[in-house]
Amino acid sequence: MLDFQKQILTNLVEEDGLLIISPGLGLFKLFCSFLELYCNDKDNHLVFVLNTSPALDTAIQEQLTSQGVPQSATLQSIEYDTPSDTRTSLYRQSGVFSVTSRILAVDLLLKRVPTSMISGIVVYNAHRVRPNSMEELILQIYREENEEGFIKAFSDQPASFTTGFAPLENMLKTLQLRNVQLWPRFQVLVSNDLSQANEEVIELRQPMTEDMEKIQQSLIECMEATLAEVRKSNNRVDVPDYTFENSLFKSFDAIVRQQLDPVWHQVAQSTKQMVGDLKVLRQLLAYLTNYDCVSFNSFVETIITSNAPTLSTRLKRQSQWLFLDAADQLIKSARKRVYVQPNDKEYQSTPEIECNQTLTGDIPKNIRLILEEQPKWKLLQDILDEIEGDATTNTTHGAPVLVMVNDQRNCAQLQDYIYRKQALLQRLVGRYFRWRKGIQQIQQSTTTTAGSQANATDSITPQKYPSNKRRRVRGGSSTAAASGSRPPPLAQTFRQDVTETVKILDDISDNDDVENDFDEMQNDFEMDDIVASIELADHDILPTFDQIAPSTVVTIQCYENDVVEHLLEDLQPRYVIMYDPDPAFIRRVEVYRAMNPSLQVRVYFMVYDNSVEEQKYLSLIRKEKEAFEKLIREKSIMAIPLRQKQSEKEEVFIRTVSSRYGGGDLRLPSKQTVIVDMREFRSSLPPIMYSKGIKIIPCTLQVGDYILAPDICVERKSISDLIQSLNSGRLYSQCESMKMHYKTPILLIEFDQNKAFSLQNVLDMKENIVATDLSSKITLLTLAFPTLRIIWSSSPQETTLIFKQIKEAHDEPNVDEAASMGVENPDQVNTTINVTPEDILRSMPGVTSKNYRHIMNSVENLESLAKMHKKDIQDIIGNTPGQALYRFLHRKIKS
Repeated sequence: MLDFQKQILTNLVEEDGLLIISPGLGLFKLFCSFLELYCNDKDNHLVFVLNTSPALDTAIQEQLTSQGVPQSATLQSIEYDTPSDTRTSLYRQSGVFSVTSRILAVDLLLKRVPTSMISGIVVYNAHRVRPNSMEELILQIYREENEEGFIKAFSDQPASFTTGFAPLENMLKTLQLRNVQLWPRFQVLVSNDLSQANEEVIELRQPMTEDMEKIQQSLIECMEATLAEVRKSNNRVDVPDYTFENSLFKSFDAIVRQQLDPVWHQVAQSTKQMVGDLKVLRQLLAYLTNYDCVSFNSFVETIITSNAPTLSTRLKRQSQWLFLDAADQLIKSARKRVYVQPNDKEYQSTPEIECNQTLTGDIPKNIRLILEEQPKWKLLQDILDEIEGDATTNTTHGAPVLVMVNDQRNCAQLQDYIYRKQALLQRLVGRYFRWRKGIQQIQQSTTTTAGSQANATDSITPQKYPSNKRRRVRGGSSTAAASGSRPPPLAQTFRQDVTETVKILDDISDNDDVENDFDEMQNDFEMDDIVASIELADHDILPTFDQIAPSTVVTIQCYENDVVEHLLEDLQPRYVIMYDPDPAFIRRVEVYRAMNPSLQVRVYFMVYDNSVEEQKYLSLIRKEKEAFEKLIREKSIMAIPLRQKQSEKEEVFIRTVSSRYGGGDLRLPSKQTVIVDMREFRSSLPPIMYSKGIKIIPCTLQVGDYILAPDICVERKSISDLIQSLNSGRLYSQCESMKMHYKTPILLIEFDQNKAFSLQNVLDMKENIVATDLSSKITLLTLAFPTLRIIWSSSPQETTLIFKQIKEAHDEPNVDEAASMGVENPDQVNTTINVTPEDILRSMPGVTSKNYRHIMNSVENLESLAKMHKKDIQDIIGNTPGQALYRFLHRKIKS
C-alpha cells in the first residue's frame, strides 16, 4: 500500500467516521484491507457489511483470499432465502457478514441479532444512503443498544454530498457519525505519492469526421434551444442550473425533476415533453462517439418513427426540436455516414463498395454505401501496430496490452474490428436494412389503420391504438395506464428502444461468414485426431515448472468500478490504452504505477478533439474539485452532530385523554406499537415510525400491511401500487379480507413527499365520467365496502402522525392474533416463510388468498409446482383455479 493509503487505514481504525475519497484512489482495496483486520482476528468479531451487491460480495471474497484470508474466515453472504434460524445461528458464531438492509433491520427488531455482540457495522457506497432508509434504521437501533461498537462508512462520490441544504451534516446524522475524512487528489500526501511514479503518457487528440462534427453541432443547437424554451416556459426553475454543461450529465435529470416534481401536475405538457427531449438528446450525444455509424443512424430513425404522425398524435405532443433546421442537418448527416442517395451531391463521387453476397439482397439498388468508420478505430489500430513493433524490438518477456472502453458492446466491436475490419460494418448495414423494412411495414400498417379508424369515428379510445405501432408495446406510466389518456413519452422508452435495436444489429444467428469461418477451422484442425496421435515418453514430462512470460496479448475491458480495481494488478499490462477518457481510471493507473515503480507502463490517452466527450471529461474533473472544496468548507463550519438519546419517558404521558372516560379507565403508560408486514420494509415508513417513538414489530401478515389496534387494519398503497392493484382486482380482494377480519378496515393512499399531492394530472381528467378512470374505480370501491375508510397522506411523515393520533384511544395489537388472521389453521402460522416466493405464488392466475396456503403446505417450492401434472394441481385447489394455474405455468412464450 502507498503511504496515503496506510494513513487512511490508520485513521479509520482509530476513529469512527465517513471516508470520502477521490474515485480511483483505491477505495475498494482500502475497504477490503479494513475488513481483513476483522477476518483474521481471533477475537470472534461480529461485523456487518451493508450496501453491497452479490457481484461485489464475490469480488470482496476474491480480494480477501488474495490477501491471505482463509476461506473459513472470509466474508459470508446472507441471501434472502436464508432461513431465520440459520441466520440466528450464524450471527452467534460471529464473523464478517454481508447482508441486505431489509433482512438485518427485521432481525434487529426481532432480537435475532445479539446487538451487544456486534463489533461494528461497515457501510459501503455511503453516498447511496438516504434519510429514512433501512440503513438509517439499522444504525439507529444499533447505536441505541450498543454504544461501544464502531461505524465506518466509505464513498468515492464526493459530488453526491454537495446537493441540498447542509448535505454533509445531514449525512453524518443519518450515519450516526461525527467525523469525516476527505482525501481529494490534490491532498499533499496523495500528490507526493503519485508524483513519484513514472509519467509516460501519450495524449492523442483525434479529430472527428466532417459529418460527426455536423451531428455534434446540430445536437448542441437542439439542446440549447430546448433549454431556452424550458427556462422561458417555467418560472419555477433555478435558471443557473439550466446550462448546457450541466445537461451533459445524468444528474441533470434529477435536478430538473427535483425542482419540478412538487408542481409536476401544474407543469404544461410541452414542458414535460421538452424535459424528456433533453434526456434523449444527451443520450444521442454520447452515442455519437460510443457507437458505430450504422447503429447511430438506426437510433435517429427510431426517434423519427416514434414521432411519425399516427392515430395517437392527438394524444401526444411531438418533439419540437425535430422541427429545427439543426435536426434536419442531424438526420441527413447521420444517414450520409452510412449511405448516400441519388439526390445527394456526394452520390456520383462515391465508389461502390463490394459487399458479401449474402448481404447484397438486403441493400437497396439505388444507394451507395459509405460505412464511415469511427475515427478512433483506425487510431487504435495504429497504436497496436506501434506497440507490436516496440514490443518486438525492446522486450523479450512479452508486453500485455490493456484497452479500456465505456461498455461491453464497444469491447465486442473493437475485437471484431481488429480481426475482421470492414466486414463488421457490412454485417451491421445488412441487418439495418432488414430492420428498416420491418419499420416501414409497421408505418404503412399504422397509417392504414389510423385512416380507416379516423373515417369510422371521431372519438379516440385507448383500445383503438394499433397493436403494432412500434416494434414492441411500449410500457406506459402508471397514471396513463389507469386513465388511458396518452402513450408514454419517448424519454421513458428510448433507452429500451436502443437496447432492442442493438440486439437486432448484433444478432449473429444469420451470419454465414462466422459459421463458414468456424467450419474452415474445424476442417483444418481435427483436434481429436491430433491428440490421439501423440504419445508422451517419460522424458517429455517436465520435472519442474516455471511461469510462462505473457505475450503481447490485447485485452479489451470496460470501466466497471470495483471490478477494475484489481484488473491492473491481475494483468500487469505494459501498455494501457484509454479508448474512452475516464478520470477515475486515470488515477487507478497512477496508483498502479506508484505501487509498481519497476514496471515501465506506457499510457495512451485517446480523446476526440474539440468534442463533447472532451468537454464532459474536463467538466467531471472540475466538478469533483469543486465538490471537495465545498465539502472542506462545510466541514470547517458545520455543527458537529450529537447523538440524541431517546427519553425514557414515553409520549403517552402527554397524550390527550378524552374526558368522557372520567379518568376511571386510564391505562398504564406503554409504548405505542404497530405490527408491520415484512414486505413493507421496502418502504420508508417503518424507519420514520421508529424514529418517532413507535415500536414496530415485523410479522408476516396475511391480511393488511399495518395493524394499529386489535380491530384496526391498514392496507398501504403508493400511487403506482394503487393503480396496479385496481387494474388487477387485487385491491378488491384485499379489502374483502380486511372487512372479514377487522372491524375498521383502512386504505392508506400515500403520496411521495417530493411530488405533488395530486392524484391525477389535470390534463388527464375527462369531461364525462368514465368507469376506467382512477377516481371512478376508487368510488366504486367505497360503494362496495361502506365500512372502508380512506386516508390520504401527503408523505410518510404525515402517515406517522396520523397513525399516532389513531392509536391514542385504542389498545395495542397482539402479534399472534394478527399473524393468525386469514390463516385457516392458526397452528400452521409460520413467520419464517420466504416472502419473495410467496409473492410470486400469490401473483399467479388461479391463486387466491383462500387457496394459496393449501399450495404452500402441499408443494415444496415453485420448481416442484411447475413440474406437477394438471390433475395434481386441481386436487389441491379445485378444477377451475387448477386449470388456470396449470395453463399459466405451461404457457409457451413466443420469442
